[in-house]
Amino acid sequence: MGTMLIQIRSGTMMNMDTNVLVKLSQAALDMGHEVKVFAYGEGVTALKEGQEPKRFPNVGKILQEQIAQGLSLAGCETCCYARGITRGEEFDGAKIGSMTNDLSVFVSESDRMVTLAR
Repeated sequence: MGTMLIQIRSGTMMNMDTNVLVKLSQAALDMGHEVKVFAYGEGVTALKEGQEPKRFPNVGKILQEQIAQGLSLAGCETCCYARGITRGEEFDGAKIGSMTNDLSVFVSESDRMVTLAR
C-alpha cells in the first residue's frame, strides 16, 4: 500500500475542510494506506488538546483515534506559536514540529499529497 500526506491549512471551526480531512484519512487508513498529516496556518488548531465543540465533529478526538490506528500528525511550530499554542498543549500523539524536519520528511516518504485549504 502507499503513503498519503494530507496538509491541512484550515482551522477546525472555519469550514468543512477538517471534516474532509478526517473522512479522507479514515478512508485511506481503512484501505491499508499509511497516512501522514501536516497542519499549517490555521490548521494547527486541530492539534490543540481540550477542544469541545458542541455542534461540530470533534476533529481532535477523531484524529487521536486515527493516531491509534497509525496516522502520523505534526504541525508547524511557528504557526502554533503565532496562534498561542505552545508545546504541551497538543494532544497525545500529535507533534509540534517544523516544515524542515517534519513536512519535508513527510513529503519525501509519501506517494501522494493532498492540500486542504481556503
